[in-house]
Parts: sequence; C-alpha cells; structure tokens
Amino acid sequence: MSEFAARKPSVAGLRNERTWLVDNWLDVFLARSREKMRQLYHLILRADERIVRAVLRRCDALEALTEGELEDALHRVRTELRLQGITRTTIIEAFAVVREMSGRALGMRHHHTQIRLSLALLRGCVGEMATGEGKTLAATLASSTAALAGIPVHVVTVNDYLAERDAEEMIPLYHALGLTVGIITHDVELAERREAYGSDICYCCNKELTFDFLKDRLVLDGRENSRVLQAALLTRDTAWAERLMLRGLHFAIVDEADSVLVDEARTPLIISGEEKFGQREEDLLNTAMAIGRQFKKDTHFEQDETSAIHMSKRGQELLLSICKDLDGIWRSSFYRDPLVKQALAALHVYHLDKDYIVDEEGALQIVDPYTGRVMPGRSWGQGLQQMIEMKEGIELTKPRETDAEISYQNFFRKYHHLCGMTGTGRELASELLDVYRLRSQNIPLLKASRRQRSVREVYETQQLKWARVAEVVSDLIEQGQAVLIGTNSVESSEKISEVLHQHQIAHKVLNARQDKEEAEIVADAGQPGAVMVATSMAGRGTDIKLAKATRAAGGLHVIITELQDSSRIDRQLEGRCARQGDPGTVSQILSLEDRLVLRMAGPLLLGTIKSLNASGAGVPRWLGWAVQQRCQKKIEAMHHRQRMQLIKLDTQRQRTMAFAGDNL
Repeated sequence: MSEFAARKPSVAGLRNERTWLVDNWLDVFLARSREKMRQLYHLILRADERIVRAVLRRCDALEALTEGELEDALHRVRTELRLQGITRTTIIEAFAVVREMSGRALGMRHHHTQIRLSLALLRGCVGEMATGEGKTLAATLASSTAALAGIPVHVVTVNDYLAERDAEEMIPLYHALGLTVGIITHDVELAERREAYGSDICYCCNKELTFDFLKDRLVLDGRENSRVLQAALLTRDTAWAERLMLRGLHFAIVDEADSVLVDEARTPLIISGEEKFGQREEDLLNTAMAIGRQFKKDTHFEQDETSAIHMSKRGQELLLSICKDLDGIWRSSFYRDPLVKQALAALHVYHLDKDYIVDEEGALQIVDPYTGRVMPGRSWGQGLQQMIEMKEGIELTKPRETDAEISYQNFFRKYHHLCGMTGTGRELASELLDVYRLRSQNIPLLKASRRQRSVREVYETQQLKWARVAEVVSDLIEQGQAVLIGTNSVESSEKISEVLHQHQIAHKVLNARQDKEEAEIVADAGQPGAVMVATSMAGRGTDIKLAKATRAAGGLHVIITELQDSSRIDRQLEGRCARQGDPGTVSQILSLEDRLVLRMAGPLLLGTIKSLNASGAGVPRWLGWAVQQRCQKKIEAMHHRQRMQLIKLDTQRQRTMAFAGDNL
C-alpha cells in the first residue's frame, strides 16, 4: 500500500468521511513507534532528496516542450494518476508538469524546499516551513496532484481574506491544469457554496467549512449513520441529498496548522435554533451581576492560574446572607453558585481591549488570544456573553438553543487524508501525532537566515519598559530600519502608541480595531523609518515587503514587548523579519508587570520580586528572564492539559455513541 494519499470510494448521496477509531495506550505507543521507524527510514535512504532530484531533472526536459506537447504530458499524468494512484513514480511526473505549468502561468517555479513540503503533505504530515518561504505556492504541487488523481481537495486557511487571496493568486495555474477552483467566504450564498465544494480544489477558512459541515448534519436529520443512509438510497428517499453542500471529507491541507489544529482545538462550533432568552433569564443574570459586584477579590473569592473562580468561606457566607431574602433558584446552591461564579468571571477575568472589544456599532466582539483578530459571530455561552454586555452597558444578544455542535479537533479528524503547513510546529510534534496521527517534518531554509538577536531586557515596571521601547525605536528609525513592535493585547498596543505619540514618533497601529485595514497597513511597514505596533495578528498571512533602503540599513527590527501564552507565537513574530535571506534583528524588552507574569508567577514568586524592588536592589536581569520563561512554560503546560482533557471527553462521547450504534 502506498505511503501517500489514496482515493477513497465514494457513493452518491453518502457523506464520505472517516470514522475515527477510539485509541488506547497501545495504539498510541504503536503510532509513535511507527513514526520513529519512518524517520529512520527516510534518514538512511534519503528518499525525499532522490525524489526532488528526479523532479528537477524531469523539469529540465519539460522546459523545451511546446504548449501542445506540455498539454499531452499533462493528459498522460492525469491518466496515470487515475489508474495507478499517487505513488513515487506518478509524483515525479506530476510535480514536474505542475512546476513547468506554474512557470508558464505564474512566472514562478517551485524551489526544492517547496517540493519537499508538498511531498510531506502527500504523506500526511505537517510540514514546518519558515515564514516567508512560500507555503502558498508550495502547496499547489500537493493540491494539484491530488486533484488530478480525482481526490476532492480542501485548502483550509485561518480567515476569509487569506482564502480568497491565496485562491486568486493560484487560479491561473489551476486553470492551466484543467482544474476547477472554488472559494468559500462568509458572503457566498448557498447555491454558490454547493458549486464551490463541488470543485476540484476548494479554498475556505476553517470556520466556514466547519459550519457548512454542521448545516449538512441538520439536513441529514439523523441519517449520519451509514446504514441509515444506504437504506434511504435503496428506498429512493434522496430529496435531502440535493441540499447537502459538502461531498465528503477527503483531502485537507490546513494552512497555519498549529493555530487551527491546536490553538483552536477546544473551540466549539455551534449552530443555534430558536431563542431561549426571555425576561426571566435577563432578570436572573442581572441579579447575579448585582451579587457579583459585592464580592471582593482575595477576600470573597480567588482566581487561580487557569482563571477559574474559587469562592472562599467568607464568600459563601456573603452569598448566603444575600440570597436569604431571594426566592426561586437563589435558594439552591446547585443553581446560584455557578451563576455567581460566572458573574465574577465577567467582572474580573474578562477585560475590555484584552479579551474583547466593543466595535463602532456598539456590539461586543471576542478577540482571538492567539491571532489578535476579532472573531465575528462568536459568543461565550452559559450567560457569560450577556453578563459581559451588562458590564459594558451595551445591548444584550439573545442566546439560542443548540441544534448542532462540534469542535475543530473532532471535525478535522474526520478527513481521510489530513495534512498541514506551519511556520512554528516543532513544539507540537508529539501532540499532533497523538491526536491527529499527523507526523511532523521540518523543511530546510532556501537561504541561510541572517536574523540577529539584539537586546534582551526585563524591567521592573511597565512604565520603564515602554520608555525603553521608545528609546530603542528612536535609535532604529535614525538608522533607517523599519520597526515592528509586538504586543499581546489591544490595550497594550494602545499604551505603547500613547508613549510613541509623547516621543513624537510617527507610527501605525494594527490590532483588532483595524482588522479590515490589515493589508494596507502592512504594505507600508517595510519602508525606511516605518514603525508599526501590532498584536500577534501580525504573524499571520501578509508579508512585509522591505524597501531597498530599509534592506541596506539592516532590514526589519522586531521588538517583542510581551511574551505570548505560547513560545510558538513569539517565534511567529520573530519570523516577520529576516525572510528569504533578508537582514533583520529581534529584541525582547519585557517587564515583571506583564500580564503573563502577574497571572502565572504565583504569590511566592511575586512576593519575592516585590521584596527585591522594595529593598532597592532590584531584580537581576537573568532572574527576570528566568521568571518570564518559567511563566510561559507553565501556561503552555496548562493549555496542553486542557486540550488532552478535551480528547478524553471526545473519546468518552465516541464510545457512548458507538454503543448506541452511531458515530459522531
């Protein structure tokens, strides 16, 4: 059996997807062992190097062909792929033809590193390729080969803008290959969606794709079980089949795989039905908020490192004294405790311009903690959304009943062939293997990196930190370098913006409030002396093009002012500079008042830091850096545990559904 993607048999009217088998410890052990053997095999036999050399040799011969002769070669490739499937022999010919077509249609031919990435994709791996190395073009080799073999392909990105941009850039190549391309964005109507999903290759964002899958589940209306579907086909009860959008989950290439498959793994995607929120529910939430405002932090409740609320004994006594005059559910601790804890979370855990913003229309928009982008259409559940809206004094949204729900983690495991691309994935290799059976493969750089590290400083207070950032920026723009200042929240980006204004430093701010203008802001960020302040969204999707003078002055300088919850996101920000052999530098200017330290350091460590500051000795820089690193490792481990807990819950659910004769 081939190690590459295979075409699965498909029956009209049956939704073709993988049934995920529940794993035990032995399955996990065997999967890890097989991965070690594969790595050793490729290391010894240098399989990829031989395939790459064969592709490039074949490309040299194809360059001399006329348009007609190249079309004949394409026809032969398509025929061989349909008859033999995707094998090493057919890959060499297919990659060579696609590469030559790309040179003629796009004016770009794939480098050897891009060929390696597509080989990894066809093997079902997550390929780690540094930012700026051309992942969008690289993926066309794998997507075209699979599509020519008759496998429906989904290229999944993190937002509509990237899906549309990538598809439009690559459409001339796909059309030259005789392949149809569909694009799914939020504004695409139902009939157009069905047509787009029927294309050979469909570009879409993860949210739209998953919601369309759930809409199909509602159309199926209990027919998800394959036996029920087959019975419906035999009885010719197939009117519902014409309303399905997806024709199955066959082959997916996930761009920014670390974000989609790991960072957002726990995100539930929900389709709602009728409203279930009336005056009674609103009164309950108002009462909970009124009670929550009487509680004092560290007296009546505590907030642990996971942001969970724990009520103290004094808090329980206060709650009992308040509720003794109330009727209904307030007499039962089973109902009142969760409501009050949710109110305390709305008041103390979730903060404006960090976890959410209020847009120009007065609506609450959740901010993605990993990308810094707003997440339109997303809302918190269990009354939290409405409580935060009460806190901000804006119009309440009306929650609805849940009709269909799935997590990204559960959804993507349904693909027969799943693969992905990322700029930062090495830390997640074991998790991707355990959860998705995805192997990880590092792709070498096309050109040696010229990135250099500059200062790494940790200050006692944020005020000192911002002043130092302004000082460094002034020096850099005098030298003619472009500067990118990275923060981890909207609030922080606006604080440093105020400081830069005070120092009369011209700059632009890119955060969740300017999400729509991202491309325009980034387009000018590579000019000499340009300064851009950005949340972590700057690490995704849009290249910063350096002007010639900027390159001569030392390129782009990235200043990291706050460590993120994951070191991968810090590396993404670093990856904005020194791309494809360009010069670039990175600085880290942090403080012991950063959100990460205050949340994760713990009372003992925070007390030690305060004592050192109070004594006048100050905190040594090496100790400050060690504190930052420890806090980041601690929160990474916490998020990993939460994702593993979700896997256990999904596994339990799978077993329950399997016992009932169905699968999710």
